[in-house]
Amino acid sequence: MADLARIIAEAYRWQRRLGNAHIAAKHCHIVANPSHPDVWDSNHADEVTAQTEAEIDGVFEALDEHLAHTRWRVVHADSFTPDAFLARLALDNFDERPVTIQMALHGEVTDRGAPITLHPVASDADWNNLLKLVLIDHAEGRRTSGLAVSPEVSAGMVAGYRAKSPAYQFYLAMKDSEPVAYGAHAAAPNGAGMIEDLFTLQSARRQGIATALIAAFTDRLRAKGCHTIFLGALSTEQPKHLYARLGFRPVMLSRTWVRENCR
Repeated sequence: MADLARIIAEAYRWQRRLGNAHIAAKHCHIVANPSHPDVWDSNHADEVTAQTEAEIDGVFEALDEHLAHTRWRVVHADSFTPDAFLARLALDNFDERPVTIQMALHGEVTDRGAPITLHPVASDADWNNLLKLVLIDHAEGRRTSGLAVSPEVSAGMVAGYRAKSPAYQFYLAMKDSEPVAYGAHAAAPNGAGMIEDLFTLQSARRQGIATALIAAFTDRLRAKGCHTIFLGALSTEQPKHLYARLGFRPVMLSRTWVRENCR
């Protein structure tokens, strides 16, 4: 299980760095994108190994040095982040966002869902359609855990998605020629296949569309040779139960810690 957790952690780090600058700092890795300073996944630290007070201070110094363009200080943590560092984040008034359960598929998916038409996001029109759905997703607030996300930040996130393409491929699920859902998948260099950023319009839910997206993405990732298929589920939201019914089992927890710095 520890090996599987490490595979998942490495795949997520790889995915977050796509399309962004990344710096190997001492006792951590920094991801930065001054073009989108308010997008947390584009401006953060991860792969933290700091344990002593001096090492932890060094990580905070690296955050200030390489993320001076943003008012946010963000750290992505996983099973391999030292407890001493997590304790320091809590002490220094970082806010822990809702926990994500990383779940790996055991065997085959147990349900194929509804017949759907999948359309790869490639053209400018496709990316505009994706943005429209992302704006609805963020306004609803379920996947952002109630966080108020401005349209500008939503647009920055979609720009970040586009910068990760085609390694991180988005698809639109179409119904009557209209996009009603989206999701993405990626085959990481370590052989892990990740399914991420799933969203379905409220009017199209409970119709097997999310299940169909997961089944289709699993097929594509297996065809690419991925030996592990995984996805993340917010601990506070109901989709975790769907994923469990489909054959995904919990492996590890990942966390995001955030603090807004005064300038």
